[in-house]
Amino acid sequence: MLRTIFFKGCFGLFALMATGAWMSPAFAQFDSESAYEVIAEAPAVKSSFVGARKKAVKIALKTALEQNLRELLGDEEFDRHRKEMRKILRKSEKYVKSYRFLEAYDDPVQRMSQVKLEVVLFQDAVNKSLSRTGVASGMEGWKQVVILINESSLSSDSTLRFWEMVPISETSLTRNLIEAGIPVVGRDSIRYDIPEETVMSAVKGNVPAAVNIGLKVGADIVIVGNATSTPVGDEPTHGPQPVRVAISIKVVSSHHSMLVAAKSDFATASGNEILAGELEAFHRVGKQMTEFLVPAIQKHWGEGAEQKEVKQSAPAPKKEASPLPVGDL
Repeated sequence: MLRTIFFKGCFGLFALMATGAWMSPAFAQFDSESAYEVIAEAPAVKSSFVGARKKAVKIALKTALEQNLRELLGDEEFDRHRKEMRKILRKSEKYVKSYRFLEAYDDPVQRMSQVKLEVVLFQDAVNKSLSRTGVASGMEGWKQVVILINESSLSSDSTLRFWEMVPISETSLTRNLIEAGIPVVGRDSIRYDIPEETVMSAVKGNVPAAVNIGLKVGADIVIVGNATSTPVGDEPTHGPQPVRVAISIKVVSSHHSMLVAAKSDFATASGNEILAGELEAFHRVGKQMTEFLVPAIQKHWGEGAEQKEVKQSAPAPKKEASPLPVGDL
């Protein structure tokens, strides 16, 4: 679905002051393509509007690719790897599957040429390029999962930082997914690679932050969310104290830069001691979540493989007004 708000392109090192561009993400398709609407303009040097339009098109293609890279990596990582980003953007045309003109206008008074394009990128090509440069590992479709849950439980120490904790919910989901045959990246192996601020941003629903985590650790699926445990009832009982555990998660694909699924669930349990009831409640809600996650992840990976197979075997249908290939620049 197209967004109606356009953003002014941030060129930095990649555009002259005399040029400009605005763009809006159009959609991120599941078949490893990403499309963007871009508005770019360039000056008509010596009143050459033909040359100005060609330059505006090149700026538009570069702007679409830059926005895609920023969505994948986040602005902070993009700026940190400025040298590698410059190399990729220098060859932006190789990542463009096609583009088509939505609008084109030459201003004889301002001596500017402006174009509005819909640019379709080869997302897999972008991902592989990032992987080869070492900016992001695991971009070539590694079927792994990373789980990061911000937990506030009766048994947890509220003074500990995120990476110092061992969340019961996260441990339970990790064990359940591994038993179901889904590889999971261990928490201890990535704790020094991912800033706590990035995790907290992802937990709050920031999809680019979750994508950034997946790219860094080499996992396509990133599961982030919150978990809480609370006693049931306002006053303690003389017998076993019921405990309610609630978990809310989002499932993000770093490979496709998209939200795959989301779910909230809860369970209540009692034990001879309140902590025993808490553990049982975590076990129950973890099982419920696993029953949702396993088919959702398998469907995501399965559909991705089917899409690639169809694209390789079936010829593209002919259209009367097809987008321009990059070779026609």
